[in-house]
Amino acid sequence: MRIRHKQPTLVSMWMLDVFCCALGCVTLLFLLNSRLATDAARASRDARADLAHTDQQLATALAALETTRTKLATEEAERGKLTASLAELEGARLKLVDESRALTEDLKLARTEKDEAGRKLDTARDELKTARTLLDSTRESLAGLEKKATATAKELADARAEAATADRLLKARQTDIDELAKKDAARATQLDGLRRSMLSKDAERSALDAQLAEARKELAELDAKLRATRRELDAQIAATKAGAAKTGEELGTARAQIKDLNKKVDDANATIIDLQGEKAKLADKYDRFQKEAETRFAGVAMTGKRVVFLVDMSGSMGKRDLQTLDGTKWPLVVETVCKVMRSISTLERYQVVVFSSSARWLFDDGEWCSFDGEKSVVRVRDALLKTKPVDDTNMYAAFEKAFGLKTSGLDTMYLFSDGLPTSGPGLTREQEKANPPLSESELGVILGKHVRDTLACTWNKPAAGQSRVRINAIGFYFESVEVGAFLWSLARDNDGSFVGMSKP
Repeated sequence: MRIRHKQPTLVSMWMLDVFCCALGCVTLLFLLNSRLATDAARASRDARADLAHTDQQLATALAALETTRTKLATEEAERGKLTASLAELEGARLKLVDESRALTEDLKLARTEKDEAGRKLDTARDELKTARTLLDSTRESLAGLEKKATATAKELADARAEAATADRLLKARQTDIDELAKKDAARATQLDGLRRSMLSKDAERSALDAQLAEARKELAELDAKLRATRRELDAQIAATKAGAAKTGEELGTARAQIKDLNKKVDDANATIIDLQGEKAKLADKYDRFQKEAETRFAGVAMTGKRVVFLVDMSGSMGKRDLQTLDGTKWPLVVETVCKVMRSISTLERYQVVVFSSSARWLFDDGEWCSFDGEKSVVRVRDALLKTKPVDDTNMYAAFEKAFGLKTSGLDTMYLFSDGLPTSGPGLTREQEKANPPLSESELGVILGKHVRDTLACTWNKPAAGQSRVRINAIGFYFESVEVGAFLWSLARDNDGSFVGMSKP
């Protein structure tokens, strides 16, 4: 590579500072607006997801409300049927009492068919026992169904069928009793036997009355439970309606937020497009000024008595670009370090820090080395050529190690690099665990800012009676505007100069 030396004029240096400063500002605005647009888009997606979830919850609540209403209507119908059955049983009991009284009055007429009446009464007794057994079974079924009334409609349907069967049997029994009463009226000769039969009939009637009373009690309990169930269902319906009203309000708010977020996203996208156009224009201007600045190597003030050379030996220092290896780049970097050393006429002591994912001293564990002209230059060149570029760029570790010599007279640093920091401290816990991980450009901006802030506030902070360390930066083969802006800003913040070395 040919390096042409040209003394910068005041006008060209001023113009370079202005354009580089403008480029840094536009880049910062572009990154800020990009982040705002990303946050707005993420908020819009979250709002849409919340809206879909709320719609689903509302649909579920409405379906549950409809199911509850259907169940309540079913239970009301069943309660009506049970009430009707109770009324029929009560009528049967009253009718049985009337018939018994009629039988008592007609006992004198039943003597002639005593035996036949006895057989018929035995048959009736068996049928009555069957009816009582069926009634007991029905009562047990109703007790079980009462516990499951709110859950199983099928069991209630079975209970209704059993109740209907019992009702039919009772009606059949009533028919038989009517026929028996007619026959007993013609059988006056069977008075004595019928009297004994009536005593048994009275006992059965008492048992039937007790059973009817028990059934009435159970039906009353079932009615109370149904009323309690209705109150609970009414409360659930009211709560569901209140939840639906609240959900409607939340849906309206969410839709309004989504509308605002969509508007903000559209505005941010328009701003990004404008900034991209401005960035492209400034990048073109920067490229023109960069070509002029590439010949300003000799224009960097070669000063310093006690100097530390920071040499980036990350993997990119052995590549022409991200994918292409270049065996000539690292030797060129080493030769540039040697040229700078030869150009510092005031150099007395020196040290070299090489850094990639970590930083280390090139000589003597960090002690100052005396500068002995070309002999020292050759020593540095041979040691650097034995080093191979590898891993990422931890610039923080390099500056931290170099500023360890500040108390022993360090006055100048020369930084040789081709990119932004890609490792080291400076990330928050959320940024470290970001998914997807931060891109290399985002990582470089965050870590680069942390290095500059630490230089300004800690390592190279102005102090009374103590001069700041001057930091000059030499960039190699960088194509990113952010890299040039970072190295230029770092040098300018620390009273130094920056020069970029283009590809040969």
